[in-house]
Amino acid sequence: MSQPTNPPIVVSGGSVTIEYDSKIFTPNSNGKHSNANKKIKSIVVEVEGDAPQTFNVPNGKVTVTINYGNSQA
Repeated sequence: MSQPTNPPIVVSGGSVTIEYDSKIFTPNSNGKHSNANKKIKSIVVEVEGDAPQTFNVPNGKVTVTINYGNSQA
């Protein structure tokens, strides 16, 4: 029997919103959620007006840093 598709983790919008399935990523401590049986396979980055870029992550290890601030008028 095939495994169900893993839902993506989405960070979007002008403010930070993180969507994830709490049944897959359970809380462990200090506001952290994890699942030792899962690893990151790829990251897709879309910047408004540009084509999406996909980055494959063969070893499952990646650091994503998101910098944000007040909107400019």
